[in-house]
Amino acid sequence: MRLFLGIEIPPDIKNKIHHFLEPLQKTPKGWENPHDYHQTLLFIGESSEADLVIISHRLKQISFHPFELTFDQFQFFNRRIMYLGLKPSVELLELKKHIDQVFPEWVKPESKPFIPHLTVKRWQRYEYDELSSGLFSREFICPGFIVTGIALFKSEKDNENQKYHIIEREYF
Repeated sequence: MRLFLGIEIPPDIKNKIHHFLEPLQKTPKGWENPHDYHQTLLFIGESSEADLVIISHRLKQISFHPFELTFDQFQFFNRRIMYLGLKPSVELLELKKHIDQVFPEWVKPESKPFIPHLTVKRWQRYEYDELSSGLFSREFICPGFIVTGIALFKSEKDNENQKYHIIEREYF
């Protein structure tokens, strides 16, 4: 099973993002299901049942405090991935560092910096001009939210085209 640790996005926020993006969705191809919006903190990857026991045990040891995250703007990684950025947050960076310390064997040497974001569309290089003009012609306004814990997600597509499923939560 493919696992990762991340932050859940509240359902009302997911709906606001989805409704803002709906007019840009000419086809369903490449768009993330709103159910799947999240902020990844640590990608674990393929894991065994034994790994799951270790991860679950260590997840209970995470000690942190609630904090607010706010959204920035929609952007693109290499014209191929569209995402909604999160405004800089000292608390988010501290949480990421703490998780990396608790799960060192799953931390991969990063060649890219940690960029807080929610992926909303993939593989749209040929759509870039239309998407960017559609995004930047209107303003996205969305309230922030309070992060009250982290979740262990399993990546597995289901019949409803949802691919990320929470298998455990740990509240601060």
